[in-house]
Amino acid sequence: MPVRHRWSAVRARVGAALIGLAVLLGAVVAPLPAQADPYWRVRVYVAPGKSSCTLRWVRSYWDGPVNAYKVWVVPQEVGPNAPQTYRQISVTPPLAGRAANVRVGGLTRGAAYVFWLQAFYPSYFRSGPINMQVATTEVCVPT
Repeated sequence: MPVRHRWSAVRARVGAALIGLAVLLGAVVAPLPAQADPYWRVRVYVAPGKSSCTLRWVRSYWDGPVNAYKVWVVPQEVGPNAPQTYRQISVTPPLAGRAANVRVGGLTRGAAYVFWLQAFYPSYFRSGPINMQVATTEVCVPT
């Protein structure tokens, strides 16, 4: 095989390897949608009700020692120059493998809401709990 063909074969293999590596890194490094941290795999389901929305999620065995949850009520239809206010609801975490059901009442019928789930867990490296947003729901419109 002539030297010229050997180098083109080597370049083709190196190029294919680099493309494969780029694809692999893109798949590994790409962030998950609606997840604050890829470690958390919380999926919150939301269902509309009469002037309310009900949230449901299962606490995974892998979630670690969660001390508390907080649900943030985030209205999606805010007028111009109106202050953005969020209501917070504290939730006691269920046992691992159990479901948490939270009914959020007092919502405006026909208005769109999104809910953020925040988890509080102990820190092993500093004093006080650490908190992080672990899930965001789909839009819920109370009936």
